[in-house]
Amino acid sequence: MPAMLEVPAAELALLPSASLVVDLAAVDRNIQRAASMVAGSDARMRPHFKAHRSSRLMLRQLAAGGCVGATAQTVGEAVVLVAAGVEDILVAAPVVDPQALATLARLASHAAMSVVVDCVEHVAMLDAAASLEGSRLRVLIELDVGSGRCGVPFGDERLLGVAAACADAAHLTLVGIQAYEGHASLRDDPTVRATLVHQVAAHIRFERARLTAAGYPCEVMSGAGTGTAQASIAARAHNEIQAGSYVLMDSAYAAIGVPFESSVACVTRCVSRREDSAAVLDAGLKAMTTDHGVPRPFEPGIRVLGLSDEHSRIALSPGVDLRIGQVVLLEPSHLDPTVNLHDALFVWDAANQRMERWPVDGRRTTVDAIGHTETVAPQGQTAG
Repeated sequence: MPAMLEVPAAELALLPSASLVVDLAAVDRNIQRAASMVAGSDARMRPHFKAHRSSRLMLRQLAAGGCVGATAQTVGEAVVLVAAGVEDILVAAPVVDPQALATLARLASHAAMSVVVDCVEHVAMLDAAASLEGSRLRVLIELDVGSGRCGVPFGDERLLGVAAACADAAHLTLVGIQAYEGHASLRDDPTVRATLVHQVAAHIRFERARLTAAGYPCEVMSGAGTGTAQASIAARAHNEIQAGSYVLMDSAYAAIGVPFESSVACVTRCVSRREDSAAVLDAGLKAMTTDHGVPRPFEPGIRVLGLSDEHSRIALSPGVDLRIGQVVLLEPSHLDPTVNLHDALFVWDAANQRMERWPVDGRRTTVDAIGHTETVAPQGQTAG
């Protein structure tokens, strides 16, 4: 059971079901813990916007220190960050959509923009887009260090070919590599996580040595996440840490014992209690995802059995007094897709004794044919 959020019951009673409430004091403690983790090391934070997609949260992270900039997953997210005043952004996935490429190249006139590639086709597309805009993009070559998604495999001869293409591109600057060890992030045994991260560190050192021996620069080693940040810093695997979930947290990360606290919950209410041992809450799959399991209750004696579109079925221990209309807080199991279901976060600022509505302004963004970014809400959206 996670620790209760320090949000007054009277404030929770005013929030709609199903909305996300955030304890700002806990957020700030998490941000400071992350800054302390990198203090005295060669690494700096590059927090990932995709975890919460709130520019106000991101600006708070960057203002706390220990950061080199922000990470975005999409060009649409990058547009939101630039508009918020973020000056250094890494788009941590290959970009091939023509409109997104054009927008990315335009953003480079307003902020330092980096993007990842794993083939010469990516390089050609980026260089052509930057040429049309007269801008310059920084490039990181992505390595596949175990996740099996994008990236150049270990020891592959194509690594030097991609580096050569970057060097020949008139509007690109090769700055390093990205190596994200997603396969290790949620391993529940810390020794296993650390072992996997040390393997990633060896992989990075090997590929970096190949690049530098061939005369290509490799100053940036970017990657890591909330579950592997500590081990990565200890192994000196990366000098940029792309963790994102640590700010708000979720039950999947809490279960593996990372040094951050829960600071977000979904506000639900009991709508049915036909028997002593069970009840129904008014929040379901339209408010929380279950790809990492069912959400976890903050209150003792409650267990979530399953979610339907609009409801959660819960089991109650003997003696639990749950009344119709009573607020029940649930911790999401997977932060990123859950926040993406909501238009806003309701943030309790204990220092100023007020509840604020912070837009999830990076949510479901798309770049249209003239480079404008707009937010697209799913049809039938009912979450807060």
